[in-house]
Formats: sequence, structure tokens, C-alpha cells
Amino acid sequence: MPFDFDRDDSMPILPTNLKKADDHTLQIDWEDGVTTLYPMDFLRRNCPCASCDEARFAKPASNPLRVLQPHEIISAQVTITEAEVMGRYALHFSWSDGHREGIYTFDFLRELAQNPVCQIRQTKTE
Repeated sequence: MPFDFDRDDSMPILPTNLKKADDHTLQIDWEDGVTTLYPMDFLRRNCPCASCDEARFAKPASNPLRVLQPHEIISAQVTITEAEVMGRYALHFSWSDGHREGIYTFDFLRELAQNPVCQIRQTKTE
């Protein structure tokens, strides 16, 4: 019996288009007719790489006057300088602050879109 390559519920919804909506907003059009708009600084703050994850969940510093590390300072001006599709499951971004580690799965991006800072539009109905 040949393998059935038809989509099932366990397969991620894939992006069909990726572009800058403006200087600080990423637009992703998805194959199910949804368009999501993500502020780039929001995506950068939610980078799923191990070092960013560790920094997000680290205990607060006991010295409030300590010098911050570069990864602790994410400007609202940070932008995506390069985007790369990783197989059929994720996007990899390079950032204007030099960060290049995070791999954003399509499922993770769809979850992030539920945040109120993002916009979701239904572009077609079925």
C-alpha cells in the first residue's frame, strides 16, 4: 500500500508568503487563508533559542544597577535582516542586533499570533 502524503491534522499549516508589511512588522500569509502581522521586536523578544529562553526565565539580578548584557536589551527598532525557510516546519531569522539563533516553528508562530500585539486577518473563507 503506498504512503498517503495528504495533509492530516498533525501537519503544520504552511506559510505561502512572507514579507515586511512595514519597517517593523512581518506579515505571513498562511495556506488556510489567514494573514498574521507580527511586530518584529515582539518576535525577537520571543526568540525560542536556548540562550534567549534561559534569559527570559532567569532569576532577576540582585543588583539593579548592574550592566545589562546585549541579549537583555531588545530595542523596538530591531528588524529582521534575513529570513530562511527551514524545511517544511520553521523559519529562521537573522536580526539587526546580530542575533541568529532562533528557529521559529510554524506552530509556534501561529501560537504567537494569538497575542494581542499581533493582528490576525482571515483572507478567504472555505
